[in-house]
Amino acid sequence: MAATQQTAGSSARVGYPDFLRTGPGTLAGRYLRMFWQPVAPARNIEAGRARPIRVMSDDLTLYRGEDGAPHVVAFRCAHRGTQLSTGWVEGDHLRCFYHGWKYDASGQCIEQPAEPEPFCNRIKIRAYPTREYLGLIFTYLGEGDAPEFPLLLDFEETDYPCDVSYVEWPCNYFTQLDNAVDPSHTAIAHWHFNRPIPDQILVEENECGLELIAVADQMNKAPSYVDMPNAHEWGGPPRGGKTMWNYARGWRVPIDDYHHMRLGIEAVVASKEEAEQRWSERGDETQTPNEVAESVLKGFMSPGELDLEMYPGPSMTNIQDYIVLVGLGPIADQPPVEHLGKEDVGVMFMRKLWSRELQALADGRPLKQWRRPARLWKDVEAAARAAASQDTGS
Repeated sequence: MAATQQTAGSSARVGYPDFLRTGPGTLAGRYLRMFWQPVAPARNIEAGRARPIRVMSDDLTLYRGEDGAPHVVAFRCAHRGTQLSTGWVEGDHLRCFYHGWKYDASGQCIEQPAEPEPFCNRIKIRAYPTREYLGLIFTYLGEGDAPEFPLLLDFEETDYPCDVSYVEWPCNYFTQLDNAVDPSHTAIAHWHFNRPIPDQILVEENECGLELIAVADQMNKAPSYVDMPNAHEWGGPPRGGKTMWNYARGWRVPIDDYHHMRLGIEAVVASKEEAEQRWSERGDETQTPNEVAESVLKGFMSPGELDLEMYPGPSMTNIQDYIVLVGLGPIADQPPVEHLGKEDVGVMFMRKLWSRELQALADGRPLKQWRRPARLWKDVEAAARAAASQDTGS
């Protein structure tokens, strides 16, 4: 059963399929479009260039003006429908490759070279509020005025180096969100961390979404968070093969219903040289983590044959997660055949949050205004500084 298209005032009950479909007019699509979403790493687009992007089954055009400012506008020219990313950037404007119609950053047509009596004032394409922040390009795709842009001071105002990551996976974004609140899988799938299976998983709703703590051997793991609607944050001290303190945030943004972008930013509580060494450990350069994981899914190798020295740190984690999540299939068109237990408390909790918010949206009722604290990881930084002081004897 596919997700139903619902409008304000609908009394239809929201279910799991409604989380998955995010195209224009869908319930989850309307919800996700109410938030600023990252759509590309900043390094992927040069000044004076345009490129096509696809977000939540919407084709769009991302371009940088010659001054470096990013803009997101409609995919096609209003004249004859040509793909605008094939055109030219002129100053802060974009000119169509076909007949030269030119648009400003607001989407307003300002030139029609072949028209003896231009009617530019009657032509305007969609344009979206866009902002570059922390090495990522964000845009607001919803209706009306954009909400206040959420700052992440943990990553902005820090003495420690940060790195931005980007990869695309061929599966629905919600599969990844489910995984974010499943700490039990870490002990099994991510064997290289040497973490025990949690004795207890504590979950509670907070101002940004939910906070999750896995308790094992009488010791709490550092909390992880789901920042509603589609971001995940985690961090903690060195342990189980991880040699540095870190904290990180990942956004899971749908490309369409069968693919999603994994955009992330990580702060490593170390020197610039140590951090760059960690980020340079990408593993076997002849294959990407996605390609290695595909080899496992196709039966050319087994997960047990993965070599931690060949695929160190984050590379191994990404390979393992890809195997599990892409292996579940591109999308669950109906509630998957599941037998949930106590270890799935995080999964059930998050799905209830999503059901509650989408039901409110469908019924035209007020939604919870989620707000992430500007600083979420100050305790991690403080503990790392204290540990460093002890190591140096200062």
